[in-house]
Amino acid sequence: KEQLCVNKAQDKAPAKWLIPAHNAKWVCSIVGITPCLSLDHFNGNLEYCVQVTVVPKIFYHAEDFVYNSQITLEHHLSKREPFSALTIATLMVLGGAGVGTGVASLVKQNKEFNVLRLAVDEDLAKLEQAISALEKSVRSLSEVVLQNRRGLDLMYLQQGGVCAALQEECCVYADHTGIARDTMAQLREGLEKRKKEREAQQNWFASWFNHSPWLTSLVSSLIGPIVMIVIALIFGPCILNRLASFVKGRLESVNFMLLR
Repeated sequence: KEQLCVNKAQDKAPAKWLIPAHNAKWVCSIVGITPCLSLDHFNGNLEYCVQVTVVPKIFYHAEDFVYNSQITLEHHLSKREPFSALTIATLMVLGGAGVGTGVASLVKQNKEFNVLRLAVDEDLAKLEQAISALEKSVRSLSEVVLQNRRGLDLMYLQQGGVCAALQEECCVYADHTGIARDTMAQLREGLEKRKKEREAQQNWFASWFNHSPWLTSLVSSLIGPIVMIVIALIFGPCILNRLASFVKGRLESVNFMLLR
């Protein structure tokens, strides 16, 4: 570490602190920057310190630099947007494409929702048919049981009926199939009503999507580019004229600068 020091001084008087020169600091390899150094904690074999003067970072500029920074040159060109109509047209084209894609997705989503409703109505119709068939079977079975009961009562008429002959309490049949029959009738009416409403709301354009499933995917993929082409055809000539006039104006300004 001795090659880092130009002048080496050693104080013979005992001291506990080392204070650097005026406006200087100690820079040590372990402690870092410190205004004073304690000899009790300083180990000369492991650490070394040097004195440095801390100078702030100062930039010096000549007098002409200040004047030139405040004066704008005559032919100074500031960077700005080349053409606002160009940006507006681009945003309109992108917006049209987004609207087209959104409309296509909404049409497809509405179709899928209608398909789901149709599937639910079909399942409810099948369930209604099954429950109605069970209700008819239970009613037929009850009629058979009651008929047999009447026959047994006639056979055991002298004993007071089949219940008296068996010496048991007579059971009474409670028919609740009418509730199930009324509920199934209401369900059938609701399904028919929704079917009529769906057929009334469906126009010729929507019927294409139901009869031709591939038409939905085709329209969804083509409606975005078609909208972009239509917007480009509408605003394309205006954009080209404005762009041509802008380029022409720039070229005239450059020619004027060269002539001067």
